[in-house]
Amino acid sequence: MTNFTTPVGRIVAGSLYTPNTKNAEGKPLVDKAGNPRNEFFFAVAIPKAGEAHWEDTEWGKVIWAEGVKGDQYAPNRPTFSWKVEDGDSQIPNLKGKKPCDREGYRGHWVLRFTGGYAPKLYSTVSSPQAVEIVEEGAIRPGYYVQVAAGVKFNGSSQKPGVYLNHSMVCLRAYGTPIVASGPDVASAGFGAAPLPAGASMVPTAGPMPPAAAVMPPAAAVMPPAPTLPVPPPAPAFRQVRQMTEK
Repeated sequence: MTNFTTPVGRIVAGSLYTPNTKNAEGKPLVDKAGNPRNEFFFAVAIPKAGEAHWEDTEWGKVIWAEGVKGDQYAPNRPTFSWKVEDGDSQIPNLKGKKPCDREGYRGHWVLRFTGGYAPKLYSTVSSPQAVEIVEEGAIRPGYYVQVAAGVKFNGSSQKPGVYLNHSMVCLRAYGTPIVASGPDVASAGFGAAPLPAGASMVPTAGPMPPAAAVMPPAAAVMPPAPTLPVPPPAPAFRQVRQMTEK
């Protein structure tokens, strides 16, 4: 592997903090043994400086030499994966997106970095010396960075190419954040179709729903009055005494 450091470029895709667990086809990422793996990916756009090909840049010469060292026919293989995109290209990728239509791509060479671990993060924004960054989310897509990376031939005969593995990223300046978005709402064509009969632009009053039947409350059931005991009759001797007194 040959190490190199990029010029200052802008992060235009990916994340330094959140790994991918699936590939471009939506299938889980696995290692050679079939075990699940993570992949940290991000892309950095480096401004073109009049060169006709990225090979003519200082960093490009390093990548080119490593690819040719691993595969002497690499320059003539249109499918050789150099991990470098022409930001002005109008050729759609596997997802149907043209590089020239993506934010931050035009006028740049775009390097695609991957690695199994998150890169070490530093900053020179507030200090001439690189200071390590520990807070989450400090470097976002749209910010300007330099990348310390390594390039190596992947050794594949079926899908030959090179690896661009990141090791350290240094924040150099802030830029307008790039926010990942879904389909453009304007492309959906909402509002163009005519309304069907009966449709109204304002809410309309409708029939009131029938009132629920109200059942009268059940009559209260009083408990039966308790049965009082019958008092016993007066003793007979009192009647005898009255007759005697007469």
